[in-house]
Amino acid sequence: MSRLSSKAKGQVYSNLEKYARSGMGMDKACESLLSQPRVPAAERKIYLGMLEGLKQGESIGKSMSRAGMVVSNLEREVITAAETGGMLEKGFAHLAEYFRRMHSTMRNIRKGMTYPIVLVHLALPLTVFASAMLKRFVPGGGVRPLGEALMDSGSWVLQIYLCTVVLLILGFVLAKMAKNSVFLDRLFNLVPILGKARKYVAMERFCRVFEIFLMAGLKMSDSLAGSGKASGSGVLHSASNSGARQIEQGQNLTEAMFSHPSAFPDDFNRGVAAAEESGLLDVEMRQWGNFYSESAGEAMDSLAEWTPRLFYWLVLLIVAGMIIRVGLAYRDLLQGILDYGI
Repeated sequence: MSRLSSKAKGQVYSNLEKYARSGMGMDKACESLLSQPRVPAAERKIYLGMLEGLKQGESIGKSMSRAGMVVSNLEREVITAAETGGMLEKGFAHLAEYFRRMHSTMRNIRKGMTYPIVLVHLALPLTVFASAMLKRFVPGGGVRPLGEALMDSGSWVLQIYLCTVVLLILGFVLAKMAKNSVFLDRLFNLVPILGKARKYVAMERFCRVFEIFLMAGLKMSDSLAGSGKASGSGVLHSASNSGARQIEQGQNLTEAMFSHPSAFPDDFNRGVAAAEESGLLDVEMRQWGNFYSESAGEAMDSLAEWTPRLFYWLVLLIVAGMIIRVGLAYRDLLQGILDYGI
């Protein structure tokens, strides 16, 4: 299945933002981008899907769904919200910044994990093999075949690889489900460093989309519900839908938000209350969007710094455990020699 890296997606949305800002139609923009040399297959799929959808009268957000898994539901939600608000360039700009930040974070994580990965690939097989080799010599029972030692070493390494792959897949699936699940979203938000980064990114997206809706003149209830849906957070999505219903029943935005303290921070709510009363909600959302953008950047930097450290400590614990395993095998060998009077 064709996929695009965070770096490539950042470039895609950056290019689309330039065309949207210039006023050029998206059909012309896609044709221009497709005419460039060496366009990756996954990127071509996005532009071709947009062209096909636009020719059939679909919205830009809906036409991007023709690219399949290349474009996530979250990306489509942001683009649909920006298109509805008549500020498509802002939606593209937000996604470009998000994927650039994601690429920078993942690059720093990979760079920091180089040493612990090399360490685990050297130390783990050597310690497991050393332990297995010591166990070959069984006093009174002959010598175990070398193949058994190699199989023992290989099985341990494969088990660790398998567990790592399973955990990564499980984490990816649960993170995807957390976009619509309050329980899973709250669970992920409890994870140190990662939870803070997720909350800041979700709040940034919420504020950006809310600002777009306000400037487009959408109803307050629709603006709140749409912003929550585009946030990518199960908690914000649920709270926004509930708040939208409260607004439709006659409450104002401040009352709706204050009734969901677990979703919206108190300082954010107080700022919104003052802005709603003074008629400057769009300015307030822009300022909070900038604040959460900076906070998300700092949180992602912390994530990039601490993830390799935590992995390194985990590797050290595993290696220490394997060294103890070698020591115990050597002890057993010596004990066997003494027992059999060798």
